[in-house]
Amino acid sequence: MYAPNLGKTFEIVTIPVSTLGRMNRHLHVQEPGSIPFVGSARIAAFLPLPEILSEFGIDVRDVMREARVQADIFDDPDNLIPYPDVGRLLSVSARHTSCDYIGLLVGQRSRSASLGLAGQVALCADTVGQGLRNLSNYFTLQNTAATVSVITSGGFTRFVYAIAEPQMGDTRHIQLGAIALAFNILQELCGSKWLPIVITVASKAPSNLRPCQKFFRAPVRFDSDETALVFDSQWLEWPLPSLDPLKRRQIEAEVRARHISIMADFPTTFRRVLRKQLFTGEFSMDSIAALLGIHRRTLDRRLKQHDMFYSEMLMSVKCEVACQLLRDTHLKMQQVAESLQYVSAANFSTAFRRWTGLTPSAYRRQAR
Repeated sequence: MYAPNLGKTFEIVTIPVSTLGRMNRHLHVQEPGSIPFVGSARIAAFLPLPEILSEFGIDVRDVMREARVQADIFDDPDNLIPYPDVGRLLSVSARHTSCDYIGLLVGQRSRSASLGLAGQVALCADTVGQGLRNLSNYFTLQNTAATVSVITSGGFTRFVYAIAEPQMGDTRHIQLGAIALAFNILQELCGSKWLPIVITVASKAPSNLRPCQKFFRAPVRFDSDETALVFDSQWLEWPLPSLDPLKRRQIEAEVRARHISIMADFPTTFRRVLRKQLFTGEFSMDSIAALLGIHRRTLDRRLKQHDMFYSEMLMSVKCEVACQLLRDTHLKMQQVAESLQYVSAANFSTAFRRWTGLTPSAYRRQAR
């Protein structure tokens, strides 16, 4: 069976203030008098949840109260929900229903329309490949707490999802739901004959694998270092139906206007781009400056203006990635080390202890 190089994953947790010193300025840890940025998503992608809870005989209002989510969040699909709230909402839902694949049930009932403008711009393309790149470039219109990436190598493409919000707890349900939604989007773009070669999920497997196997109709590998769909790159050339030119221009104009507004938050944008580039291994300052469409010297100046340091940002991202993998997967230390581009588990352990004051094994025991 084909076993592609599955690359890196970057899912995030909060690190205690006491363990990271100066680096915590860039971890969205709240300090006195500060209001940290918290990524959010349109509630539309999670609208199936109340119906699913009802099918289990659960009152969604009880779940929302326990999860500390505002009571009217589901009233308008354009309402924004902080990503930490999403995590709690799905975790509480899983506990009430005794269904540890609740994210799959939500994701499999969502479609590209659930992503609003981000989903619409995916259709403003001539081919599947361009549509996916559009979605990757403008995913922040739907979700400012996560990223999606399209990575092609050796005849295979990985459509990768990763959480970029540090204020997270358990991410298992979000990840499974996100990859189920991604599966539906690929089937919308390519047709029902499209199937992935393999699904990878950066979390532990649910107790019942049958629903996942039935839905994806492909091998599903949990305890991976990234959450991704892997498929034959030939599908990237698949043509998409023509969109009315006027409608297409209207969508593209609205997308550009809203994207500029979101990108104006430079610290958050820089962090998100850095996270995405870690998937490809091309995360030098020159690479990031090119992606931001600015000169390297301009990037240096912008970082200085915000009292940011590239090396500290990179280490904080790596630390958060390591914590998620240690908490949410059974990956061996060497596998976690390799996912972060350390040559050995010993080197990774030294770095992790410097970041957190704990060994990776000690952190894993405490996190569970």
